[in-house]
Amino acid sequence: MAANDGIIGTAGVLQGFAGAGASSTTLLVASVSAMVAGAVAGFGSKYAELAAERDAQQALIADEASDLASDDADELADLAEHFEERGVPGPLAEEVASEMHRHEPLAAHLETEHGITEPMRALQPLAGGAMNALALASGSALPLLILLAYPAAWESWAVFVAVLVSLAVTSMLVAVSARTSVPRALTRTIGIGAATMLLSYLAGVLIF
Repeated sequence: MAANDGIIGTAGVLQGFAGAGASSTTLLVASVSAMVAGAVAGFGSKYAELAAERDAQQALIADEASDLASDDADELADLAEHFEERGVPGPLAEEVASEMHRHEPLAAHLETEHGITEPMRALQPLAGGAMNALALASGSALPLLILLAYPAAWESWAVFVAVLVSLAVTSMLVAVSARTSVPRALTRTIGIGAATMLLSYLAGVLIF
């Protein structure tokens, strides 16, 4: 999906400049600038998102650890009550809670009450940001390659067609891997891509 964003974003910028009658050199500069800016922004947004999620996890972990240290019995009762609320009979809920509490009390509370099975590691926000930036840059590189490969008279159309084909391929891969509807994924992604390029081109024409 990040690659799709890179494809659409850079293609939109190129179509806007093409609509304004920009030269090949200007289109090249615009394409590289869009790729770099998109990758940096993609890194920053993903890093901030994951870092905030990790901060929230760490706060929950600290709260649970503090609660266990201050009142272990009350936390055990809360764990048993959690299972009872989900339909487990009282005696069995207490037995399960007691067994989980005996082995790894903090992990048991984090997973059962907050859905945290594995706390996010310190480097995960950086790794996630880097992967998102790489995906965006990879997507942005396609319009750039088309720009370098085709004569100036065909650049706008070549980018338009190549972008739609690329979006179709990536959308199918995403839909198949997620086991969702391929036709719906194609319709959404190709529609957004085509609309972005057409509106960007129109904006360039009107401004010029």
